[in-house]
Amino acid sequence: MVLGNKKKEITELKARLAEKDNEINRLREVIDKISIDENSFFNLKFTLKLLDTGGIGIITYDGEKVWLSQAAKEILGYKGEAHMSLDQIRNSVLPEDRQAFEKTLNDISQGFKIPETEMKIARAEGEGREFRMISLSFLPVGTRNDSFIATIKDITKQDKIKKELIRSRDKAEESEKLKNTLLTNISHDIRTPMNSIIGFSELLNIGNLPYDKRVEYVRTIKNQGILLLKMIDDVVELTRMETGKITIRKSPCNLELLMKELLSSFNQYKAAQNKEHLDIRITYPEIKGITIYTDPGRLQQLIWSLISNSVKFTEKGGIEIGYKPISEQRIEFYVKDTGIGLSRDLQKKLFSRSSEEEVNGKSEGSGLGLNIAKNLIRLMGGKIWVESELGQGSTFFFTIPFEAVPESYHVLAPEEEYVIPSYMWKDKVILVAEDDEINFKFLEAVLHDTSAQVLLARNGMEAVELCRTINKIDLILMDIKMPEMDGFEATKMIRQFNRKVPIIAQTAFVMQDDLVKCQKLGCNDYITKPIDIKEFFEKVDGFLKES
Repeated sequence: MVLGNKKKEITELKARLAEKDNEINRLREVIDKISIDENSFFNLKFTLKLLDTGGIGIITYDGEKVWLSQAAKEILGYKGEAHMSLDQIRNSVLPEDRQAFEKTLNDISQGFKIPETEMKIARAEGEGREFRMISLSFLPVGTRNDSFIATIKDITKQDKIKKELIRSRDKAEESEKLKNTLLTNISHDIRTPMNSIIGFSELLNIGNLPYDKRVEYVRTIKNQGILLLKMIDDVVELTRMETGKITIRKSPCNLELLMKELLSSFNQYKAAQNKEHLDIRITYPEIKGITIYTDPGRLQQLIWSLISNSVKFTEKGGIEIGYKPISEQRIEFYVKDTGIGLSRDLQKKLFSRSSEEEVNGKSEGSGLGLNIAKNLIRLMGGKIWVESELGQGSTFFFTIPFEAVPESYHVLAPEEEYVIPSYMWKDKVILVAEDDEINFKFLEAVLHDTSAQVLLARNGMEAVELCRTINKIDLILMDIKMPEMDGFEATKMIRQFNRKVPIIAQTAFVMQDDLVKCQKLGCNDYITKPIDIKEFFEKVDGFLKES
C-alpha cells in the first residue's frame, strides 16, 4: 500500500516536469521563428517582452558591463539600473557553486561550447537572503573572447520537483526492498510452524500411537498454531500502523493481573520454542496493586514482543520481567535476559524494520516485533531503549505515562480474578452462520454442555432463510466472510424483518473499519477469531438473558 502511494507521487512529479519542459520548448520555438521570420512584427522590443512574460531573462556582457533584461533583474533580485558589473553576479553565486561559475566563464573565453549550467544564488529579500536555483545558457558573441549573451531561468520549482522525484524514487526502492525482505521472512516463518502442524497431524493418524505421544503431538500442533497466529498478527499490526488506523483505547489496567496472564502465556510459548528449561520470572515492586490508566491490550502486546524476542536469543539461564514507578507521571518496565547480547552497531538499528533480527549470524523471525514495539511506545507517549553487551545478555527498558484511573471505574483486585462458570441454556436456540465445517464443530463443542439447540447455516442466504422460517431463534452467531452472501449482507437483510434477535459477528477481520461496519449494519456485538472462550460465553450469556 505504501509502495503504491510512492509510485503515484512519482507519476505526478514526472507529469509536472514534463509540463515545464513543454513550456520551455514552446518559447524556444518562438525564438527560433524570430531569427528566420522577416515579419517586422517580431522586433527586438517585442521579443524581450515575450521572453520577460515567459520568465526567461537575457544577460549580455561586452567585457566591461553587464546588461540585464527585466526578467533577468527579477530573477537575480537586482533593483538597480539595467547595467551592473560581472562581480555583482559572481558574488551572488553561492560558494559551493562559484568554482563551477568561474570555470564556465573561462570556457567562454577559450571559445568552448557551453552547455546549460545550473547553480544556486542568494539574493537580498527583506532583512535576510533568499536562495534560488537558476539555469544559465551561454553563447560567446562579438570580437572579444570574454563577451557573451546568456539566457537565465529561475528553476527553483523544477529543482524542488526533481529532488522530490529522486526522494520518492529512493523511498519507493527502499520500500520495495523492505517488502521483498519481509515477504521472504514471512514465507519462512509460515513454513516453519506449518511443517510441524502438518507433520504432527500426519503422525496422529498412526493407529497404535501411544496416548502420551498423542497428547504431546496435539500440544505441539496447538503451540505451533499460536506461533503462526502471532506472526500473522504482527503483519496485520504493521499494516495498521503504516495506514494510521491503529488507536489507543485506555482503561484501568491492574499490572499484577497483566503480568500473571503474560507469565501463563509465555510458559506455553517457551514450550513451543523447545525452551522449557528457561526460567521466566516476574519481579514486582514494593508497592502492591498498582493500577494505571492505559491500553491494557497494547501494553500486553508490547511486553509480549520484548519477551518473545528474548526467548529467541536466550539458550540458557532465564528472563526477568519487572516494573516500577519512577515518578508521579511515568512508570518503567524492563525485560532482562541472559542471552547472547547485542553489538553496538546492532543496537543502533535494532528497532528498525530495515533489517532482519540477526545476532552473531543467527537470524530469526520476520523482524517486525521490535519495530512494532517501538511504534506502540511512540503512540502511548513513552520511549524505549536497550542496554547490552555481547555475551552478557540484554535488558530492554521502556517507559509510559503513569495516569491515574478515573474514579468512575471499578477495577478488579487480584483476588477477584474471573473463573468461567457453567452455563445452562436448555430452552435457547442459537443459529451459527459459518461456512467452515471445522469452525462450526468448534462452536458446537463449546456450546455442547450448555444444552442449547444449535442450528447451522453454511452461507448468508441460508441464515436469512432460516430466520424467515423459524420463529424461535434466540441468538445468531454470524460469520462475516461466507460464500454466496457474506455476513454483512445477511445481517442487513435479517434486520429488514427482524429487529430483535441479537446478532454477534464472529470475524477474522481485525481492522476497525470492518468492526464498525458490522455494528452499523445491525450486529449487536462482535467477537474476533480465534475466539476467546471466556469472552464468548460472557457475550452470549449477556444477550440470552435479555431475550
